[in-house]
Amino acid sequence: MLVVDDDPLSLDLAAAILENEDFQVEIAGDGERAWHRLIADPGRVLAVVLDRQMPGLSGLDVLIRMKQTPACRDIPVVFLSGLASSAEVARGIAAGAFYYVTKPYEPAILRSVVRSAVNDFRQRLRLRSDLESTANAISLLEAGVFHCRTPDEAQALAELLSKLCPQPEAVVTGLWELLLNAIEHGNLGLGYADKTAALAAGNWESEITRRLALPACARKVVVVKIERRPDAIVFRITDQGEGFDPALYLDFDPERVVHAHGRGIAMARLMSFQSVTYNAKGNAVEATVAR
Repeated sequence: MLVVDDDPLSLDLAAAILENEDFQVEIAGDGERAWHRLIADPGRVLAVVLDRQMPGLSGLDVLIRMKQTPACRDIPVVFLSGLASSAEVARGIAAGAFYYVTKPYEPAILRSVVRSAVNDFRQRLRLRSDLESTANAISLLEAGVFHCRTPDEAQALAELLSKLCPQPEAVVTGLWELLLNAIEHGNLGLGYADKTAALAAGNWESEITRRLALPACARKVVVVKIERRPDAIVFRITDQGEGFDPALYLDFDPERVVHAHGRGIAMARLMSFQSVTYNAKGNAVEATVAR
């Protein structure tokens, strides 16, 4: 973990909190030092906890450099900032900071957001690594219908179907997020507050398993239809849930950037697809990748 802050007290506090979480922490007191440490060996960094306001090279400047550098582009950045207005948070999000902690903060908030960033990053790395072992015969598919029911099945399907696309390493994460949303929020009825509580209690996986075994959920599947057009590959994902208001999640909400979840659909829209369009009910989504 690379922690960057020009305030020595704030730097020591954040480092101590994360060291108590068993992260190996490196510190930097300004943006230039942070940047040189980062590019020296980006593969060892799981996340950057970055003060936004620093003299010289600001946190926003460091983030912009990271997004312009392929070796650093995917490393998650958690912004530490006293700039809590919606406009300032939106600027950070637009630059690629999908995780925020506003100063002053409770240690539990920093731990939760950093854990979320690291877990999301590790999941992306796993998905991309598994792409290498996926059968290349999927490239022959022109149209098809698939079903999945569990998160494991969703992961396998995302890895398989992303091979249809010109940049599978980008698409696989978006497909996984849309499929997981269809399973947990759609078929299993796990609402936003329910997931927040489950993650806080550390029993999200067991709660998913419990709900999958319920008689009301036992036969529910997510249906994925694929169509390869001359100009695009279209994924249509439909669940059997009651739906939700997708407008709340297609963009990053500054009010939710400090939460441990709730970014998946927005990340899929921004990072994986040319378009993501839900139906009015919210139980079906069409995601398009240009060919």
